[in-house]
Amino acid sequence: MQAGPPFLTDDPEPPPPGGWEINVPFIFERTSRDIEMDSPLLDFNYGLPDVQLKLEFPINILYIDSDGTTAGAGDLLLGVKWRFLNNVQSKFQLGVYPQLLLPTGDHAHGLGEGRSAFAFPVVAQQSWEKWTVYGNVGFWWQTASETRNYVYAGAVLEREITERLTLGLELFGNSPKERDGHSDLAFNIGGALRFSDHVNLLLSAGRDIVGETHAMAYIGLQFLTK
Repeated sequence: MQAGPPFLTDDPEPPPPGGWEINVPFIFERTSRDIEMDSPLLDFNYGLPDVQLKLEFPINILYIDSDGTTAGAGDLLLGVKWRFLNNVQSKFQLGVYPQLLLPTGDHAHGLGEGRSAFAFPVVAQQSWEKWTVYGNVGFWWQTASETRNYVYAGAVLEREITERLTLGLELFGNSPKERDGHSDLAFNIGGALRFSDHVNLLLSAGRDIVGETHAMAYIGLQFLTK
């Protein structure tokens, strides 16, 4: 079972070489001003030896209290994950995961950032017995006028409850993303239920601890070809 989704924190483990990991979730986020949904998010990942190629494309639905509802295609996200350390004996992995955001959404109607952005996180993972902990620390460079560059970090602790069920707890945060914004710290609780060797159900939910009142939920299917 792959780590990462349904959590925001990335892990260093790519899909097996020649294998696909396809995630199709519905994602809900609520702040004091608006509701934003990815309905759905299409997340395609392909495995090469110690490398993962990523293409992510959302269908956004945005509801703002004062402006009503807008729906349409969001921004395209491309990424390349490189796991440069995989110690099989100690079960420790380390990698990097640069990602490029392309402004394919209609920013004038609130869909997408309107300008390109680039992320560069370092990702690490340690496993022992039925436990796994993984995390990332990274930096987003943003070019939109109302945004600012920011640092982000996250960590997930997961445990295999049964052969079919894995549960986890996530803590993540970031420095201000906007010029008049504030730092955020939030948590998620979630997990994965294996239907078969090739299909998993992914679920998570959480909210901010520090920052705006902000609820979030993730429910989706994960398809694995290997």
